[in-house]
Amino acid sequence: MTGHLDCLWISSYVGTNFYKSTPKRQERTPNCCFRYKKRLHHLPNNTCVLHIRCQVDEKKLGLTPELTRLVKSFAAAPDPKLRVQQLLYLAQTLEPLPFQYKTNENKVPGCLSTVHVVGDCDNNKVFFRGDSDAQLTKGLLALLIKGLNGCTVEEIERVSPEFVAVAGLSVSLTPGRNNGFLNMLQTMKKKAREAVSKVRVISKDERNYSDKVAKTQPVSSTDERASRPVYSAIFDKLQKLNPSRLEIHDDSLQHAGHIGAKGLRSSETHFSVFIVSDVFDGLSLVKRHQLVYSLLGQELKEGLHALRIQAKTPSEVAPE
Repeated sequence: MTGHLDCLWISSYVGTNFYKSTPKRQERTPNCCFRYKKRLHHLPNNTCVLHIRCQVDEKKLGLTPELTRLVKSFAAAPDPKLRVQQLLYLAQTLEPLPFQYKTNENKVPGCLSTVHVVGDCDNNKVFFRGDSDAQLTKGLLALLIKGLNGCTVEEIERVSPEFVAVAGLSVSLTPGRNNGFLNMLQTMKKKAREAVSKVRVISKDERNYSDKVAKTQPVSSTDERASRPVYSAIFDKLQKLNPSRLEIHDDSLQHAGHIGAKGLRSSETHFSVFIVSDVFDGLSLVKRHQLVYSLLGQELKEGLHALRIQAKTPSEVAPE
C-alpha cells in the first residue's frame, strides 16, 4: 500500500524560509515530486508556490499510522534545513524524563550523546518516554516516541529503520548519529518486548502473589527502622495512597553485586511493591507508576536502584 501526501510549501526567491499551508488532496500524476509551480496573486511577486507530493510504501517499511504521517511530513519538506528545524521542534515537545529513570538499564548504547528510554505496557499497548542531552538526537527520539506510542509490540517490531532515509533525514545525519538512531530503534523494540513480557508474567502470577510474598508489616521498633530505612520509608510514604492492600518485598539479595547497584550507599537497592488503592481508579498504568515514583523520589535519588510496581484498583484484584 502506498500513501500520498500533498503539501503546499510557500517560498521566497530572495529568502531561505519556507512556510507550510494546509495539506490538500487532489488527483495528480503518481510519481510527480514537484507537480507544479505557480504564482498566486495575493502573494508578493517574489513568491512562488510548490505543491509537493510524497509517496511512502507503508507496508514495506512496516510503519505505524502515526509514523507514516510523520514520515510524509518530513519527506514533503523541500529543504534539508527545514527537516532539521522540524526535528528540533519535536525535541521541544518531548516531556522531560524524571531522574529516577535515567539509569544504566535505560541508557541506549552506542550513541554519541546520552539517551535514556523507558517503556511501559498498558492493555497490550506500549508507551515510551525518553530524553537526550543533545537536541538533534532528542528530536530523533521524539520522532520515534510519537510514532510508536500506543502500538502493539508486533507493530513496533515491524518498523524498518529505512524510513529515516525515506523521510529525507539521513542526509542531515552524521554516520555516528545515524548509528545512534539505529540503536535507539533497536532499544525501543527491546523495551517493548520486555514491557509486554513483564505484564504477562505479572498477570499470570498475580493471583498467587500473596502466597509468594509475606504480608507486609510496618517496621515498629527503632532498631528495626534504623536497619531498614528504605523499607520503612516505602511503607510510610505509600500510606498516603490509603491502600487497602500493600505488600513490599526486598529483592536486594537477588541483585547483590549487580553492576547498577555498585557504589550505592544502601544495601536496600531492589524492591517489589504490590499496592491496591481506590486512588488508581481511572489512571493508566503509566500514571499509576508515576504516582508511586513521585512519592518515592527521595529514595530513588539516594539509593533505591529498581522498583517493580503492581498498582491495582480493588475491582482489578480477586478478594483475599
